[in-house]
Amino acid sequence: MRLPEPLARLLRRPPPRRRLRFTHEGRYFVGLTLGVGFAAINTGNNLLYLVLGMMLSIIVVSGILSELALKGLEVARSLPVEVHAGSPYLTGIAVHNAKTRLASFSVQVEDVIDGHALAKKCYFLKLPPRARQNTSYRSEFKRRGRYDYRGFHLSTRFPFAFFVKTFYVASEAELLVLPRIHPVSPNLEEPRGAAGLQARTQRGLGRDFHGLRPHREGDDARDIHWKRSARDGRLVTREYESETGRRVGVCLNLLTLGPPDAAQEAELDRAVDLAASLLVHLQRRGYTLDLRAGDLHLEIAADGRGLFAALRALAVVRFSPAPSGPDAAPQPFPGARGGRWLLVQADAGSAPMDTRGFTEILTPGGRPAEATERPAA
Repeated sequence: MRLPEPLARLLRRPPPRRRLRFTHEGRYFVGLTLGVGFAAINTGNNLLYLVLGMMLSIIVVSGILSELALKGLEVARSLPVEVHAGSPYLTGIAVHNAKTRLASFSVQVEDVIDGHALAKKCYFLKLPPRARQNTSYRSEFKRRGRYDYRGFHLSTRFPFAFFVKTFYVASEAELLVLPRIHPVSPNLEEPRGAAGLQARTQRGLGRDFHGLRPHREGDDARDIHWKRSARDGRLVTREYESETGRRVGVCLNLLTLGPPDAAQEAELDRAVDLAASLLVHLQRRGYTLDLRAGDLHLEIAADGRGLFAALRALAVVRFSPAPSGPDAAPQPFPGARGGRWLLVQADAGSAPMDTRGFTEILTPGGRPAEATERPAA
């Protein structure tokens, strides 16, 4: 959901650089200090004034030492390249104490994402001067999409744990969370006749090995199988499978019946997860793939080139309500060169789509009956 611009600007605004809050013990200590102060003023007792001065000096020393503990600290973040929704990952945190003489004690680091601090915290007991320490924390995002890291909260309770002093350090980074990858039903690998994925392989100019045959004049010498040729006493040439025989297209229906609610958004995200899982599964089986999602059209080679770019595109793909009025009729699918096409859509909330030209319709909740083949032109 797109936020109003004033609210978005407010969230982008960095938090105050320095904050101070009381701990449970600190409230009692400050309350006791105020009580001693009132008693000293009312009675004029010099001993009470002496105790009051000592307690006030403890508060001042606490503020100075906590300031020195957080001063001169530099923080860096290390994010993984590939993160999937629902899968835990590690974020590396490195803290460098740039001070030349003073160490820092009891430092806690929190990551700030979209204006909110994460629940995970990294704790450093002691940072010697000019030293660098590394640690990591485990995190997880439930939904795909783009997440913006804004900075860090550096906090300490040093030295007496009466106060928590927090510094904000800006450090922007972006993390793209990819869709979930689920195991795909083995039924997809079963033969389904002329419309199935396991269509009969054909000779062609692809990359996958098909068989051997006698060498003919004009064949490329690089395709000669020399071991078999030496054994048979004649030249034998490799044959390769046709690319169109192992080409599959995946089309994700991005049109909805209306603005989706929270439950429908979760269902639509499951459709995106299914499309991503199909791409990963079929690529591992050696298929050349085409992906279509709205205006997006990407090709994935059998060796995996283009797969990561396709997953990144699915991570940020957005659904939109189907047009109404004269344009409400489902538009025919334009098709593509060779191969077979699978239509992926949500169980509920997806707008009707012309299914001619699709071999099969897949939904997160199950597989409906096969779509009708589009007649040849």
